[in-house]
Amino acid sequence: MRIQKIICDYCGEEIPTVKKKDLFGTEREFYRLGKLSFGNPFNDINPHTILGIDLCERCAGNISFKMCEARIAAINSLKIIIEKRKGR
Repeated sequence: MRIQKIICDYCGEEIPTVKKKDLFGTEREFYRLGKLSFGNPFNDINPHTILGIDLCERCAGNISFKMCEARIAAINSLKIIIEKRKGR
């Protein structure tokens, strides 16, 4: 088995591993990579497969939170624009 370390592309820290048993009872190591959440349930995206970047769980959570804040701000600004147009 090849020993490999994966470093988070956002913060630069090493991504930890966790040992799990699979269906047949053999113990395997998995990296605790973070996934980006877009707010809809079951709509998480693995940034490694799409963008080719590795994120730890903490950084992925922070980025998901910032994306959610930006989406809420955009929705609120659209609501304000629509209310102004109705008032004309």
